[in-house]
Amino acid sequence: MKGYAHWSFGRWLFSVALGLVVVTATADTPERVLWEKRPINVQLQIGHERLIHFPDEIRYWLPDSIKHKVSVLAANGVLYINAKEPFTRSRIRVQGLSNQQIFLLDVMAGEVDTVGDELIVITQKSVRNLSKESTSHKSTEDWRIRLTRYAAQQLYAPERLAGGDSAIKRIALELSTPVPLIRGGLVETMPITSWQGNGLTVTAVKMRNLSMQSLQLGFDQSSALPFLNLNDRLRGDWLTATLQHSDLGLAGSETDTTTLYLVSDQSFLESLKLTPLNSKQSSGE
Repeated sequence: MKGYAHWSFGRWLFSVALGLVVVTATADTPERVLWEKRPINVQLQIGHERLIHFPDEIRYWLPDSIKHKVSVLAANGVLYINAKEPFTRSRIRVQGLSNQQIFLLDVMAGEVDTVGDELIVITQKSVRNLSKESTSHKSTEDWRIRLTRYAAQQLYAPERLAGGDSAIKRIALELSTPVPLIRGGLVETMPITSWQGNGLTVTAVKMRNLSMQSLQLGFDQSSALPFLNLNDRLRGDWLTATLQHSDLGLAGSETDTTTLYLVSDQSFLESLKLTPLNSKQSSGE
């Protein structure tokens, strides 16, 4: 298996002046906040989605106290967060995947009159390097990231953000039944759809927890238990593997399913070294 890279689907390129520090705005204008190692206060209006942009691909951790009080999705370097009911100040940890930068959000939800739709988190590095990054982005673009980002947009992003890409086309899947992608039998995997661009293929795979315990997912060793190290258990020959979420709830729960994005330089079945006949075998080993 080839080396893995995993992201939370995208980088936000900021259109800001180089000297910008902190700018507050009306509800119709994005609020911009400079990260200075202090928690960022985020006010939520119940039932009103806020978009929090970061200068990197991200993953996040929610405290247990608010997991059922808020819906959260990370896609395209953006945290989409919507409060279902009021809660007091709680801290969300967000991590950039390129340089492991940690951001802390102090989030609270209540009956407030209005809050802005978008909040942009800026770092000194992202501001200083804006001009260089903007001009060099196309020439250094990684098609593995582009395909993964596109797939995540199509499946998870709000309709207004799930735009098309003329260089990427949807292709037919060779099968739509569970496949033995992950060793061990704890998780069922089934390909959902595939897209192709620049000679590469990205396939979105539905992952469903079959066990009666929650599972932490990742690509490295971890002390968290129970932990499923996909670097050891993932079958096939892939260029990159990307998780939509880093955990699965126990079987039968609302959170027992997530999506795995696999990029390859051949078709899904060729990369998994399966034929339609033997792909019907059990996913356990």
